[in-house]
Amino acid sequence: MTQAAVRYSTIAIVLHWLIALALAFELALGFAMPKESSGFALWQLHKSVGVAILLLTLARIGWRVFNRPPEAVEASLMGRLARTAHGAFYAFMLLAPLTGWAMVSTSSTRIPTVLFGIVRFPDLPLPASWSEPLGDTHEILAWIGLALIALHVAGVVRHDLLLRHGSLGRMAPGGRPALGVLLGFAVLCVGVGTYGIVARRPSENAGVRPEPVSAPVPEATPARVEPVPVAVEPTQPAQALPEWSIRPGGRLSFSVANGAEAISGSFARWGGTIRFDPDSPERADIRIEIDLASASVGDATQDQMLAGDEYFAVAAHPRAVMRIAAARKTGSGSYSAHGTLQLKGASLPQALEFRLTGTGPRRHVEGRAAIARMPFAIGTGETGGNLGPAVQVRFSFDADMQTADRKLRPD
Repeated sequence: MTQAAVRYSTIAIVLHWLIALALAFELALGFAMPKESSGFALWQLHKSVGVAILLLTLARIGWRVFNRPPEAVEASLMGRLARTAHGAFYAFMLLAPLTGWAMVSTSSTRIPTVLFGIVRFPDLPLPASWSEPLGDTHEILAWIGLALIALHVAGVVRHDLLLRHGSLGRMAPGGRPALGVLLGFAVLCVGVGTYGIVARRPSENAGVRPEPVSAPVPEATPARVEPVPVAVEPTQPAQALPEWSIRPGGRLSFSVANGAEAISGSFARWGGTIRFDPDSPERADIRIEIDLASASVGDATQDQMLAGDEYFAVAAHPRAVMRIAAARKTGSGSYSAHGTLQLKGASLPQALEFRLTGTGPRRHVEGRAAIARMPFAIGTGETGGNLGPAVQVRFSFDADMQTADRKLRPD
């Protein structure tokens, strides 16, 4: 029998090593990545690689159906055990990604799967009650996969080092065992390296220190909060106060600790009316409206989650409104303000601080606030389990004083 007759085809070899590298990465990632929502990007990558393994496995099976593999090197009991182990390997490579697909399809968080951030992958029409047993099965299959890999490596060592069958050359490019050893070492490095890198990612909030603000942050309360009326002192007529218009180009951003990282984003559409005298801040009358559908963290999938019921519930509550009815001067150009934030069906007291710079009819405004998210039922589900209790909000914009013959127009 010639050398070519006992080797696998080039396509079979390529598929074998691609699957091996993908499996090493996938298993290491699955065991090392955080199980909470701080690993959102890692979870999406894990799902993407899992689908890739499923497709590669189907391609490998299809190729094998129409292209007969080389004869087995052993026909004894050990040969039959080896074939059984190979069959179990194929079953694992199919069942592991399939159970993962089914698991995310039945998860209560309903996080869409976007393969490598490009292609939306559909969910399976399965009942939510299957989620927990599917998750347990998926994890058990991962351990079985590790055992099968160890058994497969042990079989190669037995055939090549003990029995001198040269089986490694059958699956090595060009029939060169040295290349097979090199590729096997690469698979090992991918698995160990991936696990080491991901496992070293801290999972506690200690790595993130939200900037302190003088405004008090209310304690978290149960998710469902009834609107709370806030009594405000009557102000002087609005026409007695200078009116200001917000110029285009301002920024309203937010960030929240998420494990050892932070999620940051901004609102693209917001504006309002400002009646404010820097010398008499106690008579402030400010209303800012925010289009919640314009919130973005720079990732389409997470933006979709922000608009969902677990976060802003945009369909039912499209806007947030901040109303300031009192402020006080805390320094040269510095102020603290108190008012009411209406968000997601709740209306609660809120404090913030800001600073004015400039003189005359144009001023620059910069400020910040720390908003407790739980009283507004923001991120109260599974995906928000690792979020910090307060959302840091920053704003920056220029404002022009309105003359008597101009109508204040919100941006």
